[in-house]
Amino acid sequence: MPIRLSSEIQSRGLKVLLWGPTASRKTETILRYFPHVLLIDCEGNSDQCIDMPEVPPFLQLKTKDVYEINEILDQVAAGEVLFPDGSPVETIGIDGFSVLWSVRQEVGSLTAERRAQRERGRNYDPDKVHMTQYDWVVAKRPLKRLYARLNNPGVKYVVLTAREKDLWEEVTQGGKKELKKTGVTMDAMRGIDYEVNIAFQMFNDIPWKCQTVKVQGALGTMFPLQSVYSEFPHEQLLEYATGNIEATQDEIDVAESNVETEEVHTQVELIAIGRQHGLDARGVADALKSAGFESFDAGKWDEMVAAVTPEIT
Repeated sequence: MPIRLSSEIQSRGLKVLLWGPTASRKTETILRYFPHVLLIDCEGNSDQCIDMPEVPPFLQLKTKDVYEINEILDQVAAGEVLFPDGSPVETIGIDGFSVLWSVRQEVGSLTAERRAQRERGRNYDPDKVHMTQYDWVVAKRPLKRLYARLNNPGVKYVVLTAREKDLWEEVTQGGKKELKKTGVTMDAMRGIDYEVNIAFQMFNDIPWKCQTVKVQGALGTMFPLQSVYSEFPHEQLLEYATGNIEATQDEIDVAESNVETEEVHTQVELIAIGRQHGLDARGVADALKSAGFESFDAGKWDEMVAAVTPEIT
């Protein structure tokens, strides 16, 4: 496990969230100001920026499928996605996280409907189907995997965009309850703002402006919370990310590694207990099965012993 002194760290990436209404320049901001962009276009807006002289050439992938996005991010991390001149991707832009979230909500809804249809047959009524906690888990799982990949992408810049939605509150006026608009927020899966280092709310006002609505650490001295900008502060943002960013294990990889480690530890403990009680492979297997464990394979006893014997004293 490499332990480093903070003053020796030479690389630092940046994750940015841009959210706001239509025509607030979210897509254009990614393509105009960030270098060597691979834009994952979930909304089809990037086509409108192709002929803009201020926008340099970029790589475009149109998809609303989070599984395809996870696959391309793995390819970027492996250095397999390059520009025609051989330059690597420096910026991953996902334009339209709101679309991804909408698709995954529909997945959860369809999962619930199909389950109800299997269980109820002809009595199935789609208007009476309710999503369970399991349906939400199914809907969110690939997005969580996407978050994990974006934490260690192997590029300097990750820029996400999200749409804006209204906030409503139920109030009582004249003895009647009604909904009152109380503001706006981003339209995306809850927690996306925790995944980024800085977030800007974009406005389609004239003149144009944006505002810092979330910021972490040292970025806060450069972009104080609630600061308003009439031009996107791209130069300072680009300078903040330094060095060569290398892809590292994401949460899914670590979890799989942990499972393998725990399986080895379990084998060590089983073998040690068996020796203490004079049990051979069949004895341990019988004891486990009597306790309700059916997966222990006595036929692999010698292989298990050989694999973990150095760890047993």
